[in-house]
Amino acid sequence: MDYQKAMLEELMSQYVDVDNKDFWDDSVCKHYLVAFCPSQLFTNTKSDLGVCDKIHNDRLRDRYQKVADKSKYPYEDEFFDYLNKLIVDLTRKIRNGIGRLNIQSEDKLADSRKEEREEKMVLLDVKIKELLQKVEEAGEEGRVQEATDLQNEVEKLQEELKQLQENTDTLNKSEKRMEVCDVCGAFLVTNDSSDRLEAHYQGKQHQGYLKIRDTIEQMRVCISTYIHIYMIYSSHLL
Repeated sequence: MDYQKAMLEELMSQYVDVDNKDFWDDSVCKHYLVAFCPSQLFTNTKSDLGVCDKIHNDRLRDRYQKVADKSKYPYEDEFFDYLNKLIVDLTRKIRNGIGRLNIQSEDKLADSRKEEREEKMVLLDVKIKELLQKVEEAGEEGRVQEATDLQNEVEKLQEELKQLQENTDTLNKSEKRMEVCDVCGAFLVTNDSSDRLEAHYQGKQHQGYLKIRDTIEQMRVCISTYIHIYMIYSSHLL
């Protein structure tokens, strides 16, 4: 109930009377003034950041955006730092997820397939030995054609046994394998259907982290451009 109330208050922020407020008030979300509030990106997802109890109002954002010298306020730097913190935390989550998948993959190979493979190899080995015994008996009794046919069957089984011994990786290709999305950290089924992958890519969590990554890159470009212009300007003053 408290969560729903907070969500409603967040949605109603646009309709709050802000005539007696300004963008620098503590009750105003500074991230929203700069671009967007990250808390609004991941509502009801596994990456939910919780409800932001600050005011998100477009009129206050317009006032801030029209300020001639935004450098007087730390909002841009704080926003940039917070977005980078989210990505640092996500990167750690992705790294841990990949580690978990590697362990699970190794366990799956050892537990679910090893026993089945070894059982099949034992049965093939027994069958080959039985047929070789029959080949020997047929040869000793002069049944040449039967011995030849049996020998051909033995060679086929030996080739099958060899493939089982040498191609352990091939046996696991039919199993569903998981991977970690390098944008949002979600677990995906490798080679999943295009519809499911598209649903993931258009989902709130993926789109949210994509927006954060794009915003960080845009801000980095702006910062680099500003530094470059400043250095050129400074060099002319010397």
